[in-house]
Amino acid sequence: MPANPDSSLTTFVLIIASVLLFVASFWSARTLMGTRAATTFAALALPIGWFAEEMGSSRGWFFGQYSYTDVLGPKLGNVPLVIPLMWFGLTWVASVMASLILWRTPVAENRTSRHKVIIALLAAMIVTAFDLGADPYFIRVLHAWIMQKTNGGWFGETRKGFVGWMFVSFVIVMGLLQQARPAVTQPVPRKTRLAALVPMIVYGGFTVFQWVFGDPIETRPVAFFAMGIPLLAALVAWQRWPQEPATQKATPQAAWPLDEMNMLADPLADNTVSAIMETTGGDGGDATALARLGQASKWMGQWRSNGELPDWTPADAQADPAVAQCLQAYLAQGSALPEWADRAKIGRAEALFMDQGPLSCALLFCASLPQCYVLPHLAEVLHIAGQLEAHTEYRVRQTAAMIFPVMMKGGLTDPDGTGISQVLKVRLVHATIRNLVLHGNPAAVRGVVAPGAGVGPQGGMNQALMAHGWDVPANGLPCSQVDLAYTLLTFGYVFLKGMRTMGLYLSQEDEEAYLHTWNVMGHVLGIRDELLAHSMEDAALQFERIQAWGRARPTQTDVRPGLGKALVGALARAIQVPVVQRIPVPMTRWLIGSRAARDIGVNLRVSWWTRLLFGTGRFLAACVDGVLGLIWPEFSLSRMLTRVIGYHMLTHFLLDQTRPIGLPEKTLNPMRSTMAAWSSDTRAPPWLQSLERSLTSQQAWGQPAAAARPVN
Repeated sequence: MPANPDSSLTTFVLIIASVLLFVASFWSARTLMGTRAATTFAALALPIGWFAEEMGSSRGWFFGQYSYTDVLGPKLGNVPLVIPLMWFGLTWVASVMASLILWRTPVAENRTSRHKVIIALLAAMIVTAFDLGADPYFIRVLHAWIMQKTNGGWFGETRKGFVGWMFVSFVIVMGLLQQARPAVTQPVPRKTRLAALVPMIVYGGFTVFQWVFGDPIETRPVAFFAMGIPLLAALVAWQRWPQEPATQKATPQAAWPLDEMNMLADPLADNTVSAIMETTGGDGGDATALARLGQASKWMGQWRSNGELPDWTPADAQADPAVAQCLQAYLAQGSALPEWADRAKIGRAEALFMDQGPLSCALLFCASLPQCYVLPHLAEVLHIAGQLEAHTEYRVRQTAAMIFPVMMKGGLTDPDGTGISQVLKVRLVHATIRNLVLHGNPAAVRGVVAPGAGVGPQGGMNQALMAHGWDVPANGLPCSQVDLAYTLLTFGYVFLKGMRTMGLYLSQEDEEAYLHTWNVMGHVLGIRDELLAHSMEDAALQFERIQAWGRARPTQTDVRPGLGKALVGALARAIQVPVVQRIPVPMTRWLIGSRAARDIGVNLRVSWWTRLLFGTGRFLAACVDGVLGLIWPEFSLSRMLTRVIGYHMLTHFLLDQTRPIGLPEKTLNPMRSTMAAWSSDTRAPPWLQSLERSLTSQQAWGQPAAAARPVN
């Protein structure tokens, strides 16, 4: 470019170049992350870039005192409109390059806060490396702005300006990393690879320009090395991305047909319930059959520990021997763990649950349970079986009452544990739902089941199930193998994915041990072994496949929004602090994703204060964790905040003496001991523990809510 260009031509060229930079960067971001994430990033980068420049040009913040000329075109306030476009383009380019250099992927998903800080720091350095040559050229050749201090130490630019570029770039990239989710499939399409290459093409163009036209001439070798080194490293990483072969590895879950599995249920449990309900003079829907079913349900409450199951006999002297024999045969076949159960992995998962207890509960309530409602026909079964809109808190507490016995120490493996007994109860509940909805054994029903005559939903759960009716050819079986496999994933995979979303990462061994433990539970629950996912990759594939399949199936009445709204309403009532009471709404949307949130109606409007508090809290916690985590690896403000939310939910749903949970003391005592051990986060510094106690309770968490009053 000539040294004294015509000002109008220069302005035109600069505006066109800035718009092209923005368009190319936005296309790259949209291709790699999706339209929503790219738009969110633009909505973040543009105002932050404008604000930083406005404060710099008017008050001397960040970059020193300076003023823009008319060379860069129209202004908003004191800042030319092209400047925010440059901030967006450069920070996107730098973030892609930094992610490629560090992790060999253009969008770094599932990284800890420390990792995000490192990415943001490297990206800020890449942006500032560009500024080393660009600022002198803009000042000396283009006269785009005038520095008040002309002897700043770098060819007309001040050293303070480079600190400002580092800081503002760091903030923008950290904001990007908080919501970055790669929209990448395997194998990676050519368009996606091009979108990842575009940032290097842009940065390479800047490098060549500064090397050829840089002014003063001393900046040319600086640009070559300062910009060329990260550019070369990013290009090499791009060539090696993706690291895995282009062909997607086949998985067992990809092999079985969903429609076929949707017509399969649980023969052992179904035959047991069917045998219990058989009578000598009528069908399974008459009063005698329901009475026998009620007797069986009552006796299931006597299953108190794993070791008692093989030799269980009813304590009632007036026991119906036929019902007792059905239950005994069921326990004999169903109470054994699978041969592939690994006690070491189960012990590792139990330790993980113990270590992450309050966080586990928060993820259960704000991620696992909401994801259960995404499949329309599964949600319909939950709706008619549990009347969840009217009894949401009861159903939440019953779900937690199953998870605690399974995940507490020895829950599945020790004779004194109670996990197997609780799971076998739930398994029979599923079979009862199927038998009542279908008016018979699911193995023998393949047509349309008409609603039961003379019964209505007002008569209780059993009557509501029999009154509903079911279209088996269109819907498959209620609580089918697909439904069960998906629900299992919500408790195992969704929990681990939620940990990743929050920046709290586990080792691959821990993740696989956690999945293994839930697979063991799934086997006891009656899920076929070939439907179990053994790695996060397999689990993600299966989860997404089932969700897509479920969404594509038509349904006459969508009950999901009612279930979702009732759930987040119950979660909000669990938090007594008014300012943060609605936090479960944005937290649930964040953890399960915008589409799932829309599916289940968790798109409720919350106050701007709640949205600001949640978004700002997420950003600041990630920054603080990332920076302090470089010094104290165990420090986590995010963990403390999640523990606080988990505490309020635990005390509301599980420890309220006015609403006993209904578990035997043999289960409740270890549960209280487990919660008491969660009272103090030993990895947190004393001052952070003190802050947590001020937001939860000064006493042991295991005490009932009536005895341990939370301090709000």
